[in-house]
Amino acid sequence: MRIHFSKLMFVLALTFAVPLCSLAHEGENEAFAGNNRDDDAPQTVKANEQGQRALGLEVGAPKYSALKEMLSATGEVKAAETQSFEVNPPVSGVVQSVSAKQGDTVTKGQVLALVHSIEVATTLTKLLNDRTKMQGDITRVKTEVGSDITLQFSQVQLAKTGYDREAELFKEGISAQKALQEAKANYDSAQVKLKTLQQRLKQEVALLQNQLKMTIDSAVDQLEIMGISKGEIEESLKSNRVTADLPIVAPVNGAVTQRDITLGERVDPSRKVFSIVNLNPIWVMVDVYQEQIPSVKQGQTVIITTPSKETLRGKISSVGSVVDDATKTLHVRIVTENPDGLLRPGMFVTAQIVIGSREKQALIVPDSAVMKDGNESFVYIKTGDSFKPQPVKVGLVAGDEVEILEGVKLQDQIVLRGAQQLKAEGVIKPGGSDDHDPEGPDHDEHGADSAAKGNTKAQLAMFFAMGVAAAFIVIAIWSYVSNRLKNSAQTGSGPGSIK
Repeated sequence: MRIHFSKLMFVLALTFAVPLCSLAHEGENEAFAGNNRDDDAPQTVKANEQGQRALGLEVGAPKYSALKEMLSATGEVKAAETQSFEVNPPVSGVVQSVSAKQGDTVTKGQVLALVHSIEVATTLTKLLNDRTKMQGDITRVKTEVGSDITLQFSQVQLAKTGYDREAELFKEGISAQKALQEAKANYDSAQVKLKTLQQRLKQEVALLQNQLKMTIDSAVDQLEIMGISKGEIEESLKSNRVTADLPIVAPVNGAVTQRDITLGERVDPSRKVFSIVNLNPIWVMVDVYQEQIPSVKQGQTVIITTPSKETLRGKISSVGSVVDDATKTLHVRIVTENPDGLLRPGMFVTAQIVIGSREKQALIVPDSAVMKDGNESFVYIKTGDSFKPQPVKVGLVAGDEVEILEGVKLQDQIVLRGAQQLKAEGVIKPGGSDDHDPEGPDHDEHGADSAAKGNTKAQLAMFFAMGVAAAFIVIAIWSYVSNRLKNSAQTGSGPGSIK
């Protein structure tokens, strides 16, 4: 008989169709199973006491409390422009060491780098030399004038002795009045010369000491301008030793935002080697929408919340005057103290601007209790071991407290802490219970179903592989038969022809 091409193709199609149909049917079942529910929608979750403790749930009732009207905005922390400082070496020198890097927090007076400066050494050397010379001049004056004073003191004693003798002789009538007067004149003249020498010594020493003080003070001021501290200068004067090391110190408390200095290079006063920003106080820049502008005013209190939930208080220092064309927002600058460095430039924070002067009584819950589902908000209400998501309408947000306008009553028991974990649990196993026993019969049945599904998939995979192999065999047979038929058509009926 003659084998027709159409029959062979039918066999081939059938070989592929059977496993593919089976696989398609399996995929169809899985697709429909996956669409039975919305995995992202909040689900009711069951959890016994042990499960609640494991999730860290805190359950309680909402409360009525006084709440100020606030405007919430997202802000970015920026260094105050008036608190940025550039550090330049006061003199030329070669860098000996660098002890600060970009990002470091430094304090005023902290050594950032050490520079070896010949100028510092020269100034110190001149100071020590000038001091030695002036101290020598003082010693010389004291010696010279002091010697004259000693000699004159002897003259005074001698004149006094002559005067006393003439006075005694005049008293006895032996000496004349004239001799007594001459002796007294000699004594008075000697005393005047002695006082003059003493006054000269005092004045010359005081003058030299004053010159020495002025020289030292001038040199100290010059060295302090260079960056040498008074303590280091006093140590050099005390030890009579010269140092050439100049410390470059931080002018303020702050953070190093830029470093442009390396070991061994030469620097000079025109070179900026460090940039330091004082982070206390610090700025927070927020943008408010044009419809909110009338509510925002300079001087309003702002509660700033960091990503780690720490809070600080600041005040609006300025409100912009031009609305951004693209975003239709207005820039608002907030100034706040930052003593512990909680706020860092580039950090995004939440800013709650207190825009109402009066407080109102409101039903409030912690912000950790309110979850988001798209544009909707909900909380979890506890009933027994079940936690059901309850849609709510929120109002004012003040710090970490949220006003609830609709959806919750004062007597409701809601999840105050741990709602995020509960939501995640609902996505993983909606409606599930922590009472589920992994060793129970349900677990065995579930395991059997899983094993059966696994076996079915394995069988389908094996069947598909067998179908592919059979297809290859059919193709090979068809190729062989086609060649034989072609040869028979060319040579006529022969032993290799098929009938």
